[in-house]
Amino acid sequence: MDWRQFIRSYFDSVQKAWLDGEYQHLLPYYSDHGQGTKNEWERMRREHVQLVGRGGQTQSVQGRLVPLCWMETEQSMDILLSWSGKRHYGMGEHSLSEASRFVHRIRLQKEAASWRIDSHTEWDGDAKVPFDALQGEEEAEGATSMVEDAVSQPLLVVHGAGGYNPWNAVAYAERYWNSPNPAYPHFTDDCTNFISQCLYAGGIPMLFSKEKGRGWWIRTGKGGEWSYSWSVAHALYLMLKSGAAPMRAVTKSSPDQLEPGDIICYDFDGDGRFQHNTIVVAKDANNMPLVNAHTTDSSMRYWAYEDSTAYTPNMRYAFFHIRGV
Repeated sequence: MDWRQFIRSYFDSVQKAWLDGEYQHLLPYYSDHGQGTKNEWERMRREHVQLVGRGGQTQSVQGRLVPLCWMETEQSMDILLSWSGKRHYGMGEHSLSEASRFVHRIRLQKEAASWRIDSHTEWDGDAKVPFDALQGEEEAEGATSMVEDAVSQPLLVVHGAGGYNPWNAVAYAERYWNSPNPAYPHFTDDCTNFISQCLYAGGIPMLFSKEKGRGWWIRTGKGGEWSYSWSVAHALYLMLKSGAAPMRAVTKSSPDQLEPGDIICYDFDGDGRFQHNTIVVAKDANNMPLVNAHTTDSSMRYWAYEDSTAYTPNMRYAFFHIRGV
């Protein structure tokens, strides 16, 4: 079987498994001695358990597969591909849709006259580089003071103040959830950049500074720059947690207290360093948030992220209602 036919057949079986939760459909595709497949199996199991636990039942599935690049040897294939999937599901009398775009890295091993999956991982998924790995522990700790500077330093300029309209933020999140806005730079780890754009589209004003560790801002164009709080998950978390300008966020104790336009921050490892952010775009039949996000591009995804490749049992969340200036 040609490797392209094998991959198409595998993802057809993935869609069948989404429908009935029977992931045994996928067993024939995996090598018995494959490495790195256990995490993918566990992620799919969590995804199914999460939906059933919410009282949901999958009604239909759509998918689109695009091979991006590949390298072939005599006995193996290394493939990078994009898979865009959409799941329609019911919760009681409610019908909902969830969409996502994953970039997969798959290694195939030749076995007899066919192929088997030797490893399967998500490429550039939800897991994020820690803040202190980007600019050093000293600057990461110092970033806490930026929220005070945003209020007290006269060098900061408020730009575009007009109150926060959460529905404008949601509309932006829906428009650009699976494609970058060409007016902004696009990063490999794009989750916080995307959330900052959503907040700005909702009317949160930029607070400009000459220093990246202060304020919340981006300067686009040639030689563009941006603050840590605009682009780094933990820095944005610190600003939200402070309750200071420009978001003036209010910490909530549970996800059901959030509304569309609010923000959820994720500490996947439970070590106090937040690595991911999402924006609430809707609520499900249980009054729980559905979110949009970048990096693993997601629309109307269930807030808990138990289906994420970055999930750990120690995962912690922070919930913020956005008041605006």
